[in-house]
Amino acid sequence: MKGKAETIKDYHERINQVLLFINNNLEEKLTLETLSSISNFSPFHFHRIMRAHLGESIGEYILRIRLNTAAQLLRFSNETVQDISFKVGYETPSSLNKAFKKRFYLSPLEFRSKQAQLQPDINIIKLDLQTMEKFKLNPKIAELKDKKVIFIQSIGDYGDNKTADTWNKLMDYVKKNKLFSWRMELFGISHDDPNITETDKCRYDACVTVSKEIKPEGKIGFKVIEGGKYAIFRYKGPYTGFGHVYDAIFRQWLPQSSYELRNIPALEKYLNDPKKPRPEKLVTEIYIPIS
Repeated sequence: MKGKAETIKDYHERINQVLLFINNNLEEKLTLETLSSISNFSPFHFHRIMRAHLGESIGEYILRIRLNTAAQLLRFSNETVQDISFKVGYETPSSLNKAFKKRFYLSPLEFRSKQAQLQPDINIIKLDLQTMEKFKLNPKIAELKDKKVIFIQSIGDYGDNKTADTWNKLMDYVKKNKLFSWRMELFGISHDDPNITETDKCRYDACVTVSKEIKPEGKIGFKVIEGGKYAIFRYKGPYTGFGHVYDAIFRQWLPQSSYELRNIPALEKYLNDPKKPRPEKLVTEIYIPIS
């Protein structure tokens, strides 16, 4: 018989597998049978376990992720509503239209039109009135290799203490398992746009690169961050400025560039320890996946 701590770790590992599968397969038919088999929970208990973890039913979670992903694609890509429908798991644009309107009170085309009107006419933006830091829209374009990472996901407001606690737990694991190396990189993945997703449901992955595949353990997951072409922006300033940074990139730089977004999350690479320098001295690279 498994001990209590081992059972909790096992549950977290199985839940992580389900959430990773959903995130990577939105275009597929995500049935109860498929997801419960991935988790190795019985279909009878699967719904209750996932609701307890997510704070909503698995069906509500999948619907919300699909519609929020569609909203992001409508905001920041030129893809047609039909193509977006297929990408997020709807067989027809009319099906997406009905569900989208129920959540956002606008049709996909009305939503896209409204977002376009919000585009600011700026090339440089002030991010913090106290530090007067400025962010320039002059990225480096680079090809990245796939990156193996261990990660912990937190759900909630990006600015609350959950994010810091997540990083503390991840670094404790790195230290305990002697995974430190001089090539180690620290990445954050903010899966959701707070302008679209309720802040208490925003998903954030704290990630540390590793040299080999690591077996998942409790809340510690393993995955591969997809390589390819990225536009890399350098930002110096407090993490509270990230929202303005992303708005400037997606509303100003991207439409004027010749690039299209790839359908994977952006990355934040942290270049110094947030506990040591003052917030205005923090340096972050923002990796935007492009084609």
